[in-house]
Amino acid sequence: MASFGQPRPEDNQSVVNRMQKKYWKTKQVFIKATGKKEDEHVVASDAELDAKLEVFHSIQETCTELLKIVEKYQLRLNVISEEENELGLFLKFQAERDTTQAGKMMDATGKALCSSAQQRLALCTPLSRLKQEVATFSQRAVSDTLMTIHRMEQARTEYRGALLWMKDVSQELDPDTLKQLEKFRKV
Repeated sequence: MASFGQPRPEDNQSVVNRMQKKYWKTKQVFIKATGKKEDEHVVASDAELDAKLEVFHSIQETCTELLKIVEKYQLRLNVISEEENELGLFLKFQAERDTTQAGKMMDATGKALCSSAQQRLALCTPLSRLKQEVATFSQRAVSDTLMTIHRMEQARTEYRGALLWMKDVSQELDPDTLKQLEKFRKV
């Protein structure tokens, strides 16, 4: 029963019709699984949809890759900042021991390296935010769309199965025979 107590169209189908529908749907699944050639007109009518699905899968892969890249970048940024800071501290420490012009240069270079390391670490906050935004997009939008695509694929398989059934019935169709015409209408 559908909402509001009204019967669904499927409730009125006979057992034979439901079995035929299942048969043709299963046949379509089999055709798809074995890679047999499908009707070229049906495939051509889905070309736009298939192109959009390719774009979606590209977005899905790109999100995954972007998350991996941002994570690697953050790790490498932390490592280089740490190394740069250690070198700066080392130069500043050595500058305290050396009172010559070279010591002054080591002190200035050490301060510059420590400052650069701090600025590099400041990039981690926006990168974390980017990573969080991409992860949220991937978890919500991409996964929701993926669920919709799975439902659409099931509906498409059912639809193509019905088209196979109609094609089969229409090949046997004799317009002069009313019973066959009724059978075609049912399909």
